[in-house]
Amino acid sequence: MDGQVQRIVLFFQRPVVAGFGVRGFEVVAKLALYLLTARILGVAEAGLFFLCLTWSSWFSTFGRMGIDRALTRHMGAELGLSQGATARRTLLAGVGRVTVTGLVLGIATGLGGATLAHAIFGDPALAPALVHTSIAVAGMSVTFTLTAALAGAGRTTWAQFLQNAFWPALTVLALVAGARDATSLVTCMGIAIWVSGGIAGLIFFRDRARFRNDAALSTDTPASGPVEHMPPLMTTAWPLMVVELVQATIVSVPVLLLGVMADAADVGAFSVALRISMLVWMVLVSLGTVASPRFAALHRKGDLEGLGHLNRQIQLIGTVTGGLVCLAMIVLPETLLAILSPGFTTAAVPLMILGAGQAINALYTGQDVLLAMTGNGGTLQRLNLAQLVVVLLLSVSFIPLIGASGAALATAIATAQGGLGAAMVAASLLPAARPYAALPLPATLRHLLALNRQPSTT
Repeated sequence: MDGQVQRIVLFFQRPVVAGFGVRGFEVVAKLALYLLTARILGVAEAGLFFLCLTWSSWFSTFGRMGIDRALTRHMGAELGLSQGATARRTLLAGVGRVTVTGLVLGIATGLGGATLAHAIFGDPALAPALVHTSIAVAGMSVTFTLTAALAGAGRTTWAQFLQNAFWPALTVLALVAGARDATSLVTCMGIAIWVSGGIAGLIFFRDRARFRNDAALSTDTPASGPVEHMPPLMTTAWPLMVVELVQATIVSVPVLLLGVMADAADVGAFSVALRISMLVWMVLVSLGTVASPRFAALHRKGDLEGLGHLNRQIQLIGTVTGGLVCLAMIVLPETLLAILSPGFTTAAVPLMILGAGQAINALYTGQDVLLAMTGNGGTLQRLNLAQLVVVLLLSVSFIPLIGASGAALATAIATAQGGLGAAMVAASLLPAARPYAALPLPATLRHLLALNRQPSTT
C-alpha cells in the first residue's frame, strides 16, 4: 500500500503533470477574476481594468528586453552541464538590467498616465487607473524575468504558478475583500505581482547551493558530440526581445486600438473574449515552459533524436488539449460568454474567430520555443516581425470598419501565422526534430528569412 501511495505521489510530482495542475489552477483563478470583475465592477469599469491590464502586459515587455526568455535558455543550458557559478552570474546580470528598465517604465507610466488617458484614449475616467498601472508595469518586468529564470533552472512548476496563477488568485481575493473600481483593482494586482516576484527570489535564495561552483567541463559530452558554446546573454536576448514584443503586440494592439475607437463597454466585451481564447495559449505556454530547459539541454548535448521525440510529444499534447478548448469556443461562444456576464454575449462572433486562430496555433504547439531554445532566435525574430506587419495592417484596416470582429480577425490571422510559420522553419532547420504536419517551406520564404545563409541542424 505504501508503495502504491509513493507511486501516486511521484506521478503528481512529474513536471508535465504538475504543470497541468498549475494551469488548471490558473484557469480557475483567471476565470474567477474575469467573472467577478465583470459582475462587481460592471461592463464599463471592467473595460477600464482590461485596458490597464493590457497596457501593463504590453509595456512591461519592453522592460524585459527579451532577457526573460534568454535566461530560460541560458539557465537550462548551463545548469544542464552543472555550470552553477556561470548561471548565477548570468542571472544577476539579467535581473539587474530588467529591474532598472522596469522601474523606469513604471515611473513613466505613472507620470504620463493621465496624459495618455486624455490625449490617446479620450477617456478621462481611465486616468487614475492608468497612473496606478505603473506598479504592475514594473512588477511584471521583474517578476516575469525571475520566473523565466526559474523555469530554466528546472523549477517549471513554481515558475508557472508564480508567473501566471498566484497573482490572479490574490487579485480575486482583493475583489472579494472590497476592491470596487478599476483603480483599486489595478493597484492590488500590481502589489500581487510584486509578491509573486518576491517568492521567486526566495526560491533562488533557497537553491543558492546549486549556483556556487562550475563543474569541470570536458570538450565532449558522453551523449553525442561537442558542447555548444553559449553566446553572451544579450546576444541571445535581443532577437527574443523582438519575439516577445511581437507576441505581446498581437494581443495588445487590437485591444488598445479598439479602446481608441470604441467605448469601454465594447472594449470590455472583446477583452473577455480575447482572454477566453487565451486559455488555449495558457495551455500551450505551459507545455513550452516545461519543455524549454530540456530543449536547451538536449540541443547543447547534441542529442537530436531526443530533441525530436520531446518536440513531437509536446506537439501532440498541445493539439489535443488546446483543440478541445478551441472547439468549445467555436461551437458554444454565447454560452461561454454568458457564464461571465450576459453583457458580454455581443462578443460571440469575435470569440469564434479567435478560437479558429488558436486552433491552428495549438496544432503546432512548442515550435517557437524549440527555435528559441536551439539558438535560432534570429530566425524567430524575423518570423515575428512578419506577424507584427500582418497584425498592424489588419488592425488598422478592419477595426475602423467592423470593430471588435475586426480586432478578432487581426489577432486570429496573426496567431495562426505564427504557429504555422514556426513549424515550417523548425522542420527546415531541424529535420531531426521535425514536427508533425509541418508544411514545406517555399524557397521564396527561405530567402526572405535568410535561412539559406544558415546551416541546417540535422
